[in-house]
Amino acid sequence: MFLTAQGGFLGPFAWVFGKLFNFVYNLLADDSGIANLGICIIIFTVIVKILIFPLTFKQQKSAKINMMLQPEISKIQKKYKDRKDQESMMKQNAEVQAVYDKYGTSMTNGCLPMLIQLPIIYALYRVIQNVPAYVNEIKAMYTPIAEKILESQGDKIGSFFTDFIDENKISAANYAMRQFNDVVKGGADISINNVIDVISKFGVSHLQILEDTLHLNVDQNIQSIEKVYSFFAGINISEAPGYHLSPALIVPLASALFQFLAMKVGTASNGQQQNDQAASMMKSMQIMMPVMSAIICITMPVYIGIYWAISALISAVTQIFVNMYYDHVDMEELLNKQLQMAEEKRKKNGGKKSFMQRMMEESQQQQEELQKQQAIRKNSSSSLRNYVPSEEAKKAAEDKKNKQYKNGSIGAKANIMLNYNGQKNKEES
Repeated sequence: MFLTAQGGFLGPFAWVFGKLFNFVYNLLADDSGIANLGICIIIFTVIVKILIFPLTFKQQKSAKINMMLQPEISKIQKKYKDRKDQESMMKQNAEVQAVYDKYGTSMTNGCLPMLIQLPIIYALYRVIQNVPAYVNEIKAMYTPIAEKILESQGDKIGSFFTDFIDENKISAANYAMRQFNDVVKGGADISINNVIDVISKFGVSHLQILEDTLHLNVDQNIQSIEKVYSFFAGINISEAPGYHLSPALIVPLASALFQFLAMKVGTASNGQQQNDQAASMMKSMQIMMPVMSAIICITMPVYIGIYWAISALISAVTQIFVNMYYDHVDMEELLNKQLQMAEEKRKKNGGKKSFMQRMMEESQQQQEELQKQQAIRKNSSSSLRNYVPSEEAKKAAEDKKNKQYKNGSIGAKANIMLNYNGQKNKEES
């Protein structure tokens, strides 16, 4: 198993996408003879985006419904505008939640499908980032190279890789190298897969330098890898574009452009519903996100940039169609249907309260209990300050002070201290 093949919670997602990626690659190579990783990434990304489109559509529907509820929410917020005490804030939250419950939605409904997509997107990214771990034919291209390096360097392979990466400034291999060193420190034997994990991050040009340095005689394998990683206009997608003029800069620019387009069409339908602060923040994000996307794609291998660019383009296109769909939908009718569905759900559940309702009620009860405890403590403190002892209480205290105790007893010692403190207080006054 490759170190960089995703494990843990995301492992099953990555395994499924890895099988799909391997299928797409083999399909291109067998039927059309186009064994090209760039084209494979594009087709693969399109397929995955189509598969998760139902989640995307559900997210958009929830966002549209919540947007329609904003007038009612705004009335509540206006009602409590000048009341900032905790009790008023809790009442405001309860009334807002009641509106959401009425229509069977919530503030987080639009976020839930997005959260579900996160492990899918991350697993997809891991597959594209570590293709040899999932595509058998590409792994086979690296295997002879890895075998000869391991045979040549033996136990010194770790230090050799570290020096080679530092000398050639291969930042893309740093993470794989850390994993490699963890295996060495753990006392496990270095496998061919461990070596492939590292050299697959080198890029074709660095593989050629590696071959010349160690005289590996693997020119044919490097040429096969170069062919697979060669894309439009001779772009080598195994290497980062860098900050110099080259055809590879097309990918970071495309990624930034499509990212901007996706964010623009994503806010086009609800821009008028946003307040000034939210609108200003969204405008800033529309500039910052594409810029960050371009910078990251410049510093990462081109195949990562291809995935980001195509993913953003598909998001923009699907958002345009979703907006067109809702432009022809009677939103009032949609809201009424949502209201009926919520009512039917409440009847089906026998009036059982939602999780958010229970949380709000519990929070309100805790607040009321806290206020009661504070009132009790306040009254107790006031009573103690205003307490005036009776004549009987004064006489009992005086008798206790003058009472004779056996020498050396605890009572005698306590009485000495009591008299001492009383005398000291008199002197100070």
